[in-house]
Amino acid sequence: MLYYKLLSMTINKVVFFEIIFFRSLSIVLQLVFLKLYSNYLSVYELGIYYLLVTLSYSINAFLLVPLDYFQQSKLHYLKSAQKSLRSFLPLNKQIFYIVVFLMVFTECTIFFIDSSLLFTVLLIFLLSPLFYFNTVVRGFLNNLDYRRNAIYTLVGEGFLKISFFLLLIQYFNASAILLLVSTILATFCISVILYLLLRKKEEYLIPEKATFSSQEVFHFSYPISISAIINWIQMQGYRVLLAPLGYIEIMGLYTTVSNVGQSGMNAASVIYSQLFVPNLYKTNGKDIFGYTKIAFGVILVVILVSTFFSKEIVTLLTNSFFSQYSYLIFYGILAEGSNMIIGGLSIYLTIHNLTAKTIVASWTGLITFIASFGFLYFLNIFSVWTIGLPIVLSQLSVVMYMIYLVFYKYKKGCEIE
Repeated sequence: MLYYKLLSMTINKVVFFEIIFFRSLSIVLQLVFLKLYSNYLSVYELGIYYLLVTLSYSINAFLLVPLDYFQQSKLHYLKSAQKSLRSFLPLNKQIFYIVVFLMVFTECTIFFIDSSLLFTVLLIFLLSPLFYFNTVVRGFLNNLDYRRNAIYTLVGEGFLKISFFLLLIQYFNASAILLLVSTILATFCISVILYLLLRKKEEYLIPEKATFSSQEVFHFSYPISISAIINWIQMQGYRVLLAPLGYIEIMGLYTTVSNVGQSGMNAASVIYSQLFVPNLYKTNGKDIFGYTKIAFGVILVVILVSTFFSKEIVTLLTNSFFSQYSYLIFYGILAEGSNMIIGGLSIYLTIHNLTAKTIVASWTGLITFIASFGFLYFLNIFSVWTIGLPIVLSQLSVVMYMIYLVFYKYKKGCEIE
């Protein structure tokens, strides 16, 4: 008995370090991709690329993120009830038809306004469902303890993005559109692989299916949808606001450098989440205090490392031109680190059917963002150094409110209404 227990502990340690290694490798590939396209694209083209990605993700915020949360929250119910993952297919088909309808409607409208934008709009709509599908299936694999499958496909995706971009620039001029095409091709290939992996899992092959009503999905999802839209405005809305104001180059510069910090924090965040988020679901949220406490420690470590090596890191991962703006990486670290904490607290509220509480938290962040952005606009102090302030301040306000909800109001014995 002791032998098997020790063997199990050894296997768990092997999986733990394997996940860390391959997740780190996927982040390295992501940063190599950043280094590659930041050297080939002008600051203006970088700004255009980030704007297109933001517009694509807006579709996810409205429709797809809430459905992802719903499915992940029902995952262990399906497993314990011996119901198939194919129970989710009807929901996804409905959402797919909605996205196709929106795409056709938008393309028809654009045709009469400016037909030269038709291909760009098509790319925006293609990336959104592909990104959603990858996120959902990786979530299934990770939360059902097929973590190796999830992490290997992340590495593959990073490799394919680099490969497609290097291939395409041999035949076409580097541009925001070419970069977006590279991303879509890589994401599509990984989507196919993820689907083939999922089809082989016993949780997918179970014949019995559960039924989820549209009303159940709506009541669960609409608070998350509102929160996702508000979070999109907080984190990426500045790109849509700054573009018509003529700040595309400043946006491209800020986003490129802050993405270095965001990527570093995301590396730590995803490793942490892959190891500890499944346990939040399994324990019905009982481990939320430990999750949050250690998450703060992870953020602090990333900040300390970046304090000493920010200039070297930015030069290494982009080019020497961006190094003079190296301190912008702290905006990315704080914003992404806040997301890690918000994600854990949101899971806790989701598990306990308190998703409506996330709306109040999101509105707190949105009001902070609007007030901060308005302050910068009316005083005309927009610069590459200040446009990150509304993002970070809004994120911190959400973190503080959600901590109050989960730990103080709940801890005092007050029911979270």
